[in-house]
Amino acid sequence: MANFHNLDIKNIVRETSDSVVISFKVPTALKKKYTYSAGQYTSLKLNIDGIEVIRDYSICSHVDEDLSIGVKKLENGHMSSFLNSSVKIGDSVKVSEPRGRFTIRNNFNSIIAIAAGSGITPIMSMLKQILFNTDKNFYLIYSNKSEETTMFLSQINELKDRFKSRFFVKLVFTSTKIASHQFGRITESNIFSLLEFPENKFKPQQSSLYICGPKKMLNSVSSALEKNGFLNENIFYELFSSSKRDSFVSSESGDVIISFTVDDFTSKVKSSKKKTVLDSALDNDIDAPYSCNGGVCGSCIGKLNKGEVKMLNNTVLSESEIEDGLILACQAVAVSDELDIDFDDV
Repeated sequence: MANFHNLDIKNIVRETSDSVVISFKVPTALKKKYTYSAGQYTSLKLNIDGIEVIRDYSICSHVDEDLSIGVKKLENGHMSSFLNSSVKIGDSVKVSEPRGRFTIRNNFNSIIAIAAGSGITPIMSMLKQILFNTDKNFYLIYSNKSEETTMFLSQINELKDRFKSRFFVKLVFTSTKIASHQFGRITESNIFSLLEFPENKFKPQQSSLYICGPKKMLNSVSSALEKNGFLNENIFYELFSSSKRDSFVSSESGDVIISFTVDDFTSKVKSSKKKTVLDSALDNDIDAPYSCNGGVCGSCIGKLNKGEVKMLNNTVLSESEIEDGLILACQAVAVSDELDIDFDDV
């Protein structure tokens, strides 16, 4: 479960007209709790207009920099709008300890990252980690509407000049044509031409690949890569945002008995197979961990010790993790008549 602490805002940088980078001051006593790996995220808990709001934001800083997140204002985004316009340096904010599974995981000498829009945020942390702390090569394909809407553009250009022999970038713009840059969206049909970098030793199939952006791009690109020689185990991806859980109609009917273990306490409840596992817990006042409720953040991962579920959506767990019994509670619905789920054993 996410543990929150009050952190003061140390700095706010206007990145684009609708995005900011917010840095936090971490007290010495909390330094160990805020140790993180590149690619992880943190959650913010704020009271906005009398309503408690929790949202996840990826960390964009290097591990030796101030803990920082990138926040792009989203349409109807209650917290993202508030963070872009209403917070100031010195404000105290409830910030969770870092977590997340979208991290650098293998020993390939080349890293490929494909990002769209604010999906660049965790990639920036990975990029700096690779360039500053290893001798690996980094290849970035990054899509935005225009240069003006491109988060971290100046940092990317500075790093490209500093690490000319190891950092290669292709910028893709969807609404403006700019000389020497690609025009259009990142799709299944053009991903392989985008992966043609001039660096002679570059072998895409011998690289680890990280994708972060909207669901449509993620699905089409990852599918194309797998069909053309990329091993699924070398592709890691994360949806950057989800406004709500996908609508669904469960084909299951009847009731289910669910045993929940949270914080060393076990409760058994009767619920409907029409509900997700998470909703069954929350409806019975069980303090199960969750944040986005959209199958994106991974906060609600639990261990299925008994029974069978089906998941409506999954962009977090690997096949091996699913085989080990891990589930996303917000996406899981019961198939069997009895379930045993442990949120502590993950």
